[in-house]
Amino acid sequence: MKELLDLEKGHQRARVLVMTVVIGCLLTCIISVIMAYRHSADASKRIFVVNRGVALEAFSANVMENRPAEAIFHVTRFHELFFTNPPDARSIEANYVKASFLADESVKMTFERLKEDSFYQRLIQTNTNQKIVVEDVELDMKKYPYRVRTVFKVIQERATNKSTRLLASEASLVDVTRSEVNPQGFLLRNFRITQRSDAKEETIR
Repeated sequence: MKELLDLEKGHQRARVLVMTVVIGCLLTCIISVIMAYRHSADASKRIFVVNRGVALEAFSANVMENRPAEAIFHVTRFHELFFTNPPDARSIEANYVKASFLADESVKMTFERLKEDSFYQRLIQTNTNQKIVVEDVELDMKKYPYRVRTVFKVIQERATNKSTRLLASEASLVDVTRSEVNPQGFLLRNFRITQRSDAKEETIR
């Protein structure tokens, strides 16, 4: 009888030990899942800010806090790509292709219209180098899709003279999936030029 009692106690201790191990494993799994979820959720709210595709020392920032800055960078970068035109057909096409990933079909229509008007051909024939300086980006993110207005100077430099013209553009801005060709995750829609000043000519000596 004593042996049976000792055996029963041994079984009870074994069951307690097994249950303790099982509960410990379950708790470990649950804690691991919770920690992994929190880490994933935190990571989804963090981004790496890339400056013009150049690998700089990366820093993380809260997505929503950094979104306006990303939007302004996206808009600025688009204008730099689309309106920077050296007197070389391949370079003009390459800049347009990069800009086209940042905007919708309205930009393609603008590009094709300029081609039909021989705008790019004249730049090449007259050896004119066109560059821009973005003066101001007015961003309204209170309502979706966002609204943006950009004021920028277009500078055309030739061998003996330079012309400067002030332009303004407007567009809507929507969120899209980030990619290598669109790291900020925005897309410009309904892009259009709304203002164009007379050119200011300057002789280069």
